[in-house]
Amino acid sequence: MPWNDNSSGGGGGPWGPSGGSNGNQPGGGSGPKNPWGGGPNQPPRRPGSSGESGNLDELAKRVEDRLKSVLGGGGNGGGGLKGGGGGGEPIQFDKRTVGAIVLVAVLGWAATGVYVVDAGEEAVIQRFGKYVYTVEQGLQFHLPAPIETRQIVDVQNARSLTVGGGSEAGSNDGLMLTADENIVDVGFQVWWRVENSRDYLFQVAHGPEGRGNAEETVRAVAESAMREVAGKSQREQVLSTGRAQVETQTRDLIQRTLNEYKAGIRITQVNLTKAEPPAAVNDAFREVAAASQEAETKINQARTYRNAVVPQAQGDAARFNQLYQEYKLAPEVTRQRLYLETMERVYQGANKVLLDPGRAGASPMVVLPPELLKGAAAPAAAPSAPSAQNANPQGVVR
Repeated sequence: MPWNDNSSGGGGGPWGPSGGSNGNQPGGGSGPKNPWGGGPNQPPRRPGSSGESGNLDELAKRVEDRLKSVLGGGGNGGGGLKGGGGGGEPIQFDKRTVGAIVLVAVLGWAATGVYVVDAGEEAVIQRFGKYVYTVEQGLQFHLPAPIETRQIVDVQNARSLTVGGGSEAGSNDGLMLTADENIVDVGFQVWWRVENSRDYLFQVAHGPEGRGNAEETVRAVAESAMREVAGKSQREQVLSTGRAQVETQTRDLIQRTLNEYKAGIRITQVNLTKAEPPAAVNDAFREVAAASQEAETKINQARTYRNAVVPQAQGDAARFNQLYQEYKLAPEVTRQRLYLETMERVYQGANKVLLDPGRAGASPMVVLPPELLKGAAAPAAAPSAPSAQNANPQGVVR
């Protein structure tokens, strides 16, 4: 090749002659040259940069040497970390140091299995994903991950959720059909807690594709149960008269369904927070309710009147029948008695003047009652008494 001229004895190249056979001698032309560095023992350099640009390569080599030292490796020129420019002693680790490091790592790994279960909680332990056992409150330990894992479940505090009643904007989950084919807007609250932590975690796949939580399952079951109970009840029972019965039946139905699922959930209470006609027909329902209330008021008034009049009429009829029996036994006496009783009722509240028609040819004697003498009309009533006597020989004048 044109740059390899062996006749010159150098055996160099286009970058200059080798300068002799001893490649260890420093100096110009003492060894083969290359375009990236000044000699075989120097790190390569990029063209146009200073000699310090090779520090990145030195840093990479130092990191590699340290890793070899930590792992027990090493060798000629790479057995340890050199300080500064590479003239320091390598860091050596004996077996005792390595054993201490491994022991600390193992203890730290084992410490990940220590945990505390608070009051009202349970810890469910799984070994490689399979259920193993359940522990209660206190300081506990299980094999460190990934051999065993734990899940803490609150089994004491009650949780609540609301269904219907406008709990979600634009939701119609509260509109339900009753047994008498009326629509009511129902909202209710469900209180529940975890009863069996193992069943709660593993027996039911909650939500779509099993990626939800237990609240979604309780909500779906509660809504279904309320619709069934409302469908078997009359509108008035849901709105007013049977609210307590609807709550009890709904709670029992939710619990039976969750027990069939083995969900590990206990329903503690169901409260109806809203029960009214739909908003679109609410005014019409209010008018119907007002008319029903007015009708009920009228019925109560009629019953009150009946209770007052019917016994009185029955008493009068009984007295009349008794009087008729007496009249059949003594007609004259009964007739006279009836006449006197009737006249007594007629003249009971009127002013009376009593005349004696037995004194013929003489001025009749006037007997005035005491109440007639009271007031301004008493003097005018006395002179008119004789003319009244002549006009009415029967003997009684008003």
